[in-house]
Amino acid sequence: MIGQSNSKSSQERNEAEGCQHLVSPSLEENIHSVKRTFEACDDVVYHDTEFNNSSACLIYLYEMVHNETMVEIESGLSSYTATGDVKQSMSSFISKRFSYSKIKETNTIQSIAEEIVSGNTVLLIDGIDVVYVFHSSNPIGRSIGEPNTERTVRGPREGFVEDIQQNLKLIRRKIKTPSLKVESLVLGKETNTQINIVYIKGTADDEVVQEVRQRLSRIKIDGILESHYVESMIKDSPKSPFPTILSTERPDRVCGSLLDGKVAILVDGTPFVMTVPTMFVEFLHSSEDYYDGSLIATIIRWVRFLGLFVTLILPAFYIGMTTFHQDLLQTPLLIRIAASRSALPYPVLVEAIFMLITFELIREAGIRMPKTFGGSIVTLLGLVLIGQAAVQAGIIGPVLMIVVSVTALTSFILPNYDFHQIIRFCGIPLLLMAGLFGFMGIIIVLMFGLAHLVSLRSFGVPYFSPVSPARKEGWKDVFIRAPWWAMETRAPGLGVENINRSGNENMAKPKVNKGDHDEE
Repeated sequence: MIGQSNSKSSQERNEAEGCQHLVSPSLEENIHSVKRTFEACDDVVYHDTEFNNSSACLIYLYEMVHNETMVEIESGLSSYTATGDVKQSMSSFISKRFSYSKIKETNTIQSIAEEIVSGNTVLLIDGIDVVYVFHSSNPIGRSIGEPNTERTVRGPREGFVEDIQQNLKLIRRKIKTPSLKVESLVLGKETNTQINIVYIKGTADDEVVQEVRQRLSRIKIDGILESHYVESMIKDSPKSPFPTILSTERPDRVCGSLLDGKVAILVDGTPFVMTVPTMFVEFLHSSEDYYDGSLIATIIRWVRFLGLFVTLILPAFYIGMTTFHQDLLQTPLLIRIAASRSALPYPVLVEAIFMLITFELIREAGIRMPKTFGGSIVTLLGLVLIGQAAVQAGIIGPVLMIVVSVTALTSFILPNYDFHQIIRFCGIPLLLMAGLFGFMGIIIVLMFGLAHLVSLRSFGVPYFSPVSPARKEGWKDVFIRAPWWAMETRAPGLGVENINRSGNENMAKPKVNKGDHDEE
């Protein structure tokens, strides 16, 4: 067994070394090396061709190339006529004849394999030790549409898709400046997933950009299929349940973060783009806040704060009130609650846990339910049959049913899905402590939770900024949404190089009557 293991590892090492060796002038030897790399890959096409009395071979993956591009490549090569040095003449001809497409040269078998699996076409020519790569990948995937998790009433309707090039195009279309920098790298030993680091030079902090580069370069994994693979490996405090990296499907929100001096991380194969650094208050903000009036946006933000408070506190508050602090209730209400619970077999804490588990089961069933059946079946079974039947059967109280239903409904007010999930489950320890110690248990959990939030950082930026440490100039976009003419500076605490917004001196401010100046 040891001999077999050593033999197998030696064979794998030899194959890896074979992929690294340079391209040979011999066409037959190069094709043999490529075939050895793609052994048992029946979808790789080796198209032998000949032009100008030279043998050549086009190699590509059949299902990943664009047919029209392949026809144009073959027709273009047929018009080639050698003059002087063959290698120099060929390079000059290809750069002129195929200027419409991305053409590059490579000279290793490994790079040939990477280009083929990326959907490109490689051209091997006998007598030339250089391989020409044609960008011929056939774009696949869904078309650009409205994001499913971050819908708004006013604002752009386009959302990111799974193609990283399309996502980068959506960002470039909104931020039209050469200061927008894009750095590419490949992660994942087997998937070779493309990653893009996007930031605005002169606005983003250079130290944050360098930190993003270093954290990404330390990732060693066999494959990356979604952005959360990357997020879990570069986030601060990986054991914390709170997200310290914001993921969004909206290009306008990513562009807004870039203009604030943040860094965006795009991962090929997923519609979710990450932005860093991230602060806690951002998870309570929506891109629609910046498209509505200041007063309306501020009121809606306070509604979200109320929704956060209700989602966290309401079930625990009801448990603590009915279990330990009945004297705080008015007598008529206390009598009604006591009458409704007189025939119930279980304590209110057990009923609440049962209801929360039931809600999670119904919610998960609604997500996994085939679209053919629709969501009406889940609503009918969950809310009408199960809920009403449980109340009539005397298993749960009607007041608790109202409390849990209101809590479940208000949890969807939170605009970010990751944050919504965490807050929903953070109510469970509050519920348990309220059932054991009353309001004192709620206060203890909230104090520990607040201390944990204050201690967190996101790429060097305090997670609870600008509330802690307090930065009053940043409160214009936290508790309220000030008018654009009043937000003359970017979010403080991010370390941005240009704290003042570009052209802020030209921003239109409300006109003041001459009489007002006289009074002052």
